[in-house]
Amino acid sequence: MSDKVLNVIVTYNRLNDLKVCVENVKRQTYTNLDILVVNNGSTDGTTEYLTAQTDIKVINQDNLGGAGGFFAGMKYMMDNGYEWLWMMDDDGIPDSNQLETLIDFNKKTNFVFLNALVIDKDDHKKLAFGPLNGHKYIYVDDVTKNEDFDVMIYPFNGTLIKREVIEKIGLIKKECFIWGDEQEYTARARRAGYVAHTVTTAIHYHPTEKGRKGRVSPGFSHKNVLVKPKQLSHYFYRNQGYIDHTYNNYHHIFTKFIIRNSVYFIRTGQFEELCKLFKYYIRGWHNNYENS
Repeated sequence: MSDKVLNVIVTYNRLNDLKVCVENVKRQTYTNLDILVVNNGSTDGTTEYLTAQTDIKVINQDNLGGAGGFFAGMKYMMDNGYEWLWMMDDDGIPDSNQLETLIDFNKKTNFVFLNALVIDKDDHKKLAFGPLNGHKYIYVDDVTKNEDFDVMIYPFNGTLIKREVIEKIGLIKKECFIWGDEQEYTARARRAGYVAHTVTTAIHYHPTEKGRKGRVSPGFSHKNVLVKPKQLSHYFYRNQGYIDHTYNNYHHIFTKFIIRNSVYFIRTGQFEELCKLFKYYIRGWHNNYENS
């Protein structure tokens, strides 16, 4: 099988961002690829724009979230014989040689779960998402000393996954909807023996982290509490419950999520959100995704 790549872009009501993303994919120095846009029920002219494109494959579906979008793209990739899946949201901007750099890194190392280095699109000295998994990396220079950086990855932003991985561990958990599908899939791959690697010479630009860190007062802050919009936060709690029960140890569960979030909501008087945290976290713990 050739190294044919399917690029999957998931979009929802961000037409201007989508156009920029698509144009930068088309400028890739690696040209053995097709572009598939999964349109999650956009109402901003995206459907009409995609209809006019003759060199882009399109799946139009209801809004099934990022997880449902990437699930559809991954399934299309497997059903149509592609060797690689290259994934991104519509607001990401891949550097022109990103894909070629990832493919070349695979040829040197045989690693099959690769990610670009995700940089703040407005400040190229900083990483787009800041600290991750206990690591305190903020600046690009902190992580570019080595081309291969395997302790930090920001899927699904410029993520390249080989067919063999998907054949072994299956498709994305589409029920996650948002906030957790990428974490779950990476953990599942790791459990199967695949280590995710960030290739620091492959660059992906992205808006800075949207979820703000919780801060209560000058004397009290929770840097690791990620505050989500309340109308959607139940997805976050539910998915974290599933991930913790399936992949994480109890130290992580009670110190990094339950205790920190609970204390934050109590100190800020968000008792309704506290109740929601426990309700949906327990649902996720039991893999209960019905009526969520």
